[in-house]
Amino acid sequence: MKEQLKMILFTIILGLASSGILMGMDAYTSDKIIENEELAFKKSVLKAFEIDYEASEIVDVFSNQIERIEKDGYNFYESSSGAIGFEFEGSGLWGPIAGFLTLEEDLVTIQDIQIMEQSETPGLGGIIAEADYLAKYKGKVFDPDIVVVKANDQENAINEVDAITGATGTSRAFETLLNAAYKTKKEVLVN
Repeated sequence: MKEQLKMILFTIILGLASSGILMGMDAYTSDKIIENEELAFKKSVLKAFEIDYEASEIVDVFSNQIERIEKDGYNFYESSSGAIGFEFEGSGLWGPIAGFLTLEEDLVTIQDIQIMEQSETPGLGGIIAEADYLAKYKGKVFDPDIVVVKANDQENAINEVDAITGATGTSRAFETLLNAAYKTKKEVLVN
């Protein structure tokens, strides 16, 4: 019985010590984690607006080149060139997709898209976050919607983008997500 009490006491002390260390590390690193998340967001926004920067100057370039505008509870970002951007988030095929979309001054033409989070299958739907795939959206217009089409040898219309081969579900989910985010945000912008 005495050995069992020692074991229970040892387990409790070990659990408390481990919990204390973990809580201390969380408190110690939480500010740095938040700072790194903010820097990653600013980096994505600057890339989406196609603004060059040095890693050491992200904060200064962001504050000099980007203005945050709050309207009807949404955050919009305007670059010094007049382009407008906003965050979007929604369901992909296997999990959430979150990113940042920039539009030309006409509020119809896509300037760039950056994906900040996605849970799609690596090598298939995960291609959705790759620069080569996202470049296909540059210059496309929401007229009336972005349409993802099966890849073919013909030139796509101004609002069509090739689907990811082998990831039709992810491509369709991304199409739905972009169109829904655009409609919601554009309605707020023009009113």
